[in-house]
Amino acid sequence: MERFLRGVDHIKVVAPEKIQIDIDRDWFIIRNIVGVLITIATVGLISGLFLGLLTLDALDLQIMERASLDEDEKVYARELLPVVQNRHRLLVSLLVLNALAYESMPIFLDALVPSWVAIILSVTLILLFGEILPSAIFTGPNQLKLGYYSIPLVQVFLVITAPIAVPLAKLLDYMVHDGPASSHHHEPYNRGELSALVRIQYEERMASQTRRRGMKPQERKATQWANFKKEMLQAVTERFEENEIESTLEPPPLDEQLTPPLHRTEVHLIEGSLQMKTKVTMDIYTPLRHVYAVPDNMILDKDNISAIYSYGFSRIPVYRATEPFLSEAGHESLPERSRMIGYLMTRQLMLIDWDHKRQVSSLPLQKPLVFSPRANLVDVLSGLRSKGVIMGFVCARTDIAKQALNNNQPIPVEAGFMGILTLEDVMESILQDRIYDEFDMKERDRAVATLQRWAATRLQKFVRKKQKERRFSANGTTERTPLLRENSGSFYST
Repeated sequence: MERFLRGVDHIKVVAPEKIQIDIDRDWFIIRNIVGVLITIATVGLISGLFLGLLTLDALDLQIMERASLDEDEKVYARELLPVVQNRHRLLVSLLVLNALAYESMPIFLDALVPSWVAIILSVTLILLFGEILPSAIFTGPNQLKLGYYSIPLVQVFLVITAPIAVPLAKLLDYMVHDGPASSHHHEPYNRGELSALVRIQYEERMASQTRRRGMKPQERKATQWANFKKEMLQAVTERFEENEIESTLEPPPLDEQLTPPLHRTEVHLIEGSLQMKTKVTMDIYTPLRHVYAVPDNMILDKDNISAIYSYGFSRIPVYRATEPFLSEAGHESLPERSRMIGYLMTRQLMLIDWDHKRQVSSLPLQKPLVFSPRANLVDVLSGLRSKGVIMGFVCARTDIAKQALNNNQPIPVEAGFMGILTLEDVMESILQDRIYDEFDMKERDRAVATLQRWAATRLQKFVRKKQKERRFSANGTTERTPLLRENSGSFYST
């Protein structure tokens, strides 16, 4: 039987077998093209999920879940965290599917075009649509959002590849030990890294604000007077700065309007707090030679009480004297002054009648804590707060010093008394700045006045030097300029 296909001006007779072959060929081409498209889409999706999910850090997701200001980000982080934490199974599942898609692409293309063309097309299509574009999309600003909406599909992938992925993931867990000791993704930040992270955020914010003002950081630094002006500014200016550097070009970003950025004082406070475990008493204590102390046999008359108050200290260390008290304190040798027995609170002197000429030993003395020179500041601060004391003694042999103080005996020389430390010293170490009280402000004002006079003198010398150089350059004559030109002999050759 034959089938007649009528054209416009002719009649063509086609056998049914040839029609079936043409239909099969068309279906074969369509099927392979669809297979190529599905393979490219699968490769792109798997590659995007591979980078988009495996580059997420579990610690960052935990931080977002707890502290993010965007409620959507909190939801994204909370849902993605279980998927990211099961890292090895996710890794194996995506790699298995990606390998299947990679191997399927040349099979479909080889049925459509020659082998060498199939290789070129396979590499080009996979590189462009399976690697570059998906990587750019899934690691872009919508990384969390895309990862969140792909969770159902990822769960399907995990179920499909479970027979292969689960054993391999268990093997990787055993061999690689993806835990806190060896994995960078799960390792918490140490003190140095946290301090550097805070410092980097602060410096980047300052740099961005400087750029908004139309000035490069290098230009901004070049306008300052190196170390000399920096020291002067730190001594003269107040110990705080504005939270924001006002921009004359555009308002601050929205995130800075919602949450105030880190202040310099906050940065110093965080850095100082993170260094408490690594700093020791030896870094902050006051050596014995700089300690103002009084002997226990000092007579509390008018002159001595006035001398004590003139130093401005609220607590004065007291040592056991071996010689009769003289009119001037501090004449004893360091070994004798190291025989500390406690400290005196100067407010006790308010009730003393100096006409009675009482000795310091007649007043109740406070027993300080004794610290080793290697004790870290965390232990020092905890000890001072728990005991409710402000001052501590630093000794090389703490056991000997503690035993002597508990027996109401002076600290022997064998204990190696080194100096004192106070709660104020610890707080200054945390703040990384001095704490000034009313008495300290007077000393600070005197120091500022001295520094200002020194700076003014340096500035005057600099100005005079520049004026002198400018004057010589304007006249065109310097000490090195010859008075006569070298070819002055031509003046006589006439």
